[in-house]
Amino acid sequence: MHFYQTIKKEPLRGAHRGFRALHPENTLSAFAAAVGHFDFIELDIQPAVDGTLMVLHDETMERTTDIDRRTPLPRPCRIQDFDAHFLSKIDAAGWFVTADPFGTIAAGLVDPANITPEPIPTLAEVLSLCARYNMPVNIEIKDSPCADTDTLLIDLLKELAPYREGNVPFLISSFNHRYLARLRELDTTLSLAANVEHTHPPHLLTYLKDLGVIGYHVDAPLIDSIPVAELAEAGITCGAFTLNSPVEQDACFERGFRVVFSDMSKEIFWKLEGRG
Repeated sequence: MHFYQTIKKEPLRGAHRGFRALHPENTLSAFAAAVGHFDFIELDIQPAVDGTLMVLHDETMERTTDIDRRTPLPRPCRIQDFDAHFLSKIDAAGWFVTADPFGTIAAGLVDPANITPEPIPTLAEVLSLCARYNMPVNIEIKDSPCADTDTLLIDLLKELAPYREGNVPFLISSFNHRYLARLRELDTTLSLAANVEHTHPPHLLTYLKDLGVIGYHVDAPLIDSIPVAELAEAGITCGAFTLNSPVEQDACFERGFRVVFSDMSKEIFWKLEGRG
């Protein structure tokens, strides 16, 4: 049974990098906060120099950590240039108070005193949290050109092995479709999803079937150009990112999409709009 069959509900809302309107993205607090508000969490992984799989979206750390205070090394600082021990000392939360990326602090929806230092989490730590809360997870592999592909993917499968028969349904996605093709060779039972922005691959249905994915996740501008019914008939679930407006989400569901990825719950969106 693949990922989207395991979650017996529809439509589905995924917490994009966790509940990141209220907590710093891709942190344990953001993932824990998503429980009860979203149907699954989405996160990004890339390897540290020692191979530890770390949870961070950007290739570099300047935007969402205090790396500027931690090392005099030339900028930018990539996560793949440091080991897990060093990265465990980095604060991945404090920036949220200064940036207030969704205006939730200014709106009085987040008390900045409750944003406390957090390290960049490892994938192992997030999987443990997901097991504790029975929370499904979509793991996006960021493009990591400095890492050996097979080493990266085999390390990922090792991390996931203890959860294969447990209470953490997982989906692996990537914009790098070579990763997906190799994962399909390594394990034919995996639930995989192709991420796409800007344009669709040619001969879309054939392409996705050959890739062996069960999900197709697209950027919002591509929503209207997807043959949703044709893909659904072939067993491929369509998802869209990133939609925060409940109106846009409902329109997407009406088009036949089963999944949307969002930074916030409906309640928080309407409060920010002054309608809550």
